[in-house]
Amino acid sequence: MPGVDDAAPSLLDRLPESVGILGAGRAGTALARAIARIPRLHPGTPAPRVVMAATRTPAAVRRHLLIHAPGAEAVTVEQVAADTRLTVVAVPREELDEVDPALLAGPRTLAVVDMTNTWGDEPVPDWLAAGSGGPGTALIARRWAAAGLGAPVVRAFSEISHHELDVVGRTEEPRRALGVGADAPGPGRDAVAALVAALGLEPVEYAPLARAAALEPGGPVFGRETTADELARALS
Repeated sequence: MPGVDDAAPSLLDRLPESVGILGAGRAGTALARAIARIPRLHPGTPAPRVVMAATRTPAAVRRHLLIHAPGAEAVTVEQVAADTRLTVVAVPREELDEVDPALLAGPRTLAVVDMTNTWGDEPVPDWLAAGSGGPGTALIARRWAAAGLGAPVVRAFSEISHHELDVVGRTEEPRRALGVGADAPGPGRDAVAALVAALGLEPVEYAPLARAAALEPGGPVFGRETTADELARALS
């Protein structure tokens, strides 16, 4: 399998210029900080613009981001996908019923990224707790599509902790692998893979989303540092 260096020009060419993150907690702000480090890993490559929204007012989020993600801009929930190429959902799964799928994709959105996880006995919506039809992301994608979401859902950044997002990422091998899953290949999954590579990680693309079970909490590679070959085998 080729390394990121072999494909770096094409991957960086596909790097989305803007990312919206719904959720300003530990996971969302860790991703925003990782995105801000892209120019240090790839001199001459600008970091994507990052906007973030939460249930709090933009003013309150702005004060929070000054400490936890100073490179990100605070916007309203309605604005998070208005002019961004990717929308990352980084809210607790217990709050998914409060997420309006109509606000997750704007006219330029290539994909909606599910970064969520179910933790132990955490309460989740009944439709997700029932668990029939596949792992969490597959259920979420179907529910959002039924509610009118036209952009594809991609699973990414979910098997790595926010602590690790703050310290991993390198341009030389070996690089930690991260899964980038969708129900089908396409520009949205490509853009997410490019973002993963720009963060100094090795993207392993897969389809369909049902394979994401290996990356869920309790799965064989959740929270584990793997090579691309190891991750590909776990997802096969």
